[in-house]
Amino acid sequence: MPGPSLPAVLALYLCSGWWAVEEALRTSDPSRHGLVEVQSVGERLVLFILNQIVYGTQESPPDQDNPLFTPHPPREQATILWQEGEAAGFYTVKRKGSLCGGCTSLCYQLPVLDTVFVRRSWRRRGLCLEMLEGYCSSFNGEEVLGISYPVSTAMYQVCRKYLLAHPEQRDRLYEAEPPGHWSQRQSIWLQIQLGKIPSADEQQAAAERILLEESRADSSAQEGLSKESPDSVPAAAACPSKLKRKGGATLEEVTPKVKK
Repeated sequence: MPGPSLPAVLALYLCSGWWAVEEALRTSDPSRHGLVEVQSVGERLVLFILNQIVYGTQESPPDQDNPLFTPHPPREQATILWQEGEAAGFYTVKRKGSLCGGCTSLCYQLPVLDTVFVRRSWRRRGLCLEMLEGYCSSFNGEEVLGISYPVSTAMYQVCRKYLLAHPEQRDRLYEAEPPGHWSQRQSIWLQIQLGKIPSADEQQAAAERILLEESRADSSAQEGLSKESPDSVPAAAACPSKLKRKGGATLEEVTPKVKK
């Protein structure tokens, strides 16, 4: 599991040039705003960076209630949330009828919201709620929808806000284990009504604990970097502001397009 003792990712070598992580997550396309389904190779790269680098190493959760994500399959349905020219988060969906894994013949019996992530700098702005609304509205033809088991405490709180605002959706959302037969589903609204999610006080205590752990991790990382020799870091990675660019282009602009 990634931790403060591991080297930090400062830059990525992509498309014959060095890119700072923040630069790789930006777009120059003014029409790219809100929820955009992943289709191009460049968008797949952005999804990988958000999942494996930002969430996997820089903002990895200290508690077991928020497990790390494995790399997404190349054809998995995914949506990136763009805000003010940068990728703020993403969610992925297991399609109904898709295989539950590479070593089984079982298929998902319903669409399942599998992973959701919002970058730390964009949290507390209702973006996770926006992604949940986008997920539900994109499957209007489905009678029931799943959210991958186990649902985290934070995600339960988002579901609670959504279902309070949309009573017609209360019989539609289920916490689902693969492949999602009826015996493997639990009504999310029923779990909320039964008080199966922590109280606000417990959530506040958990949030304070997470902030403390993150502060300690940041301090440890800074101490480790201060002890590193400058000669051991590539020049491009040590100076992200001087990374190579092709005419100031963004990552998506220099990534080869896929011919359909």
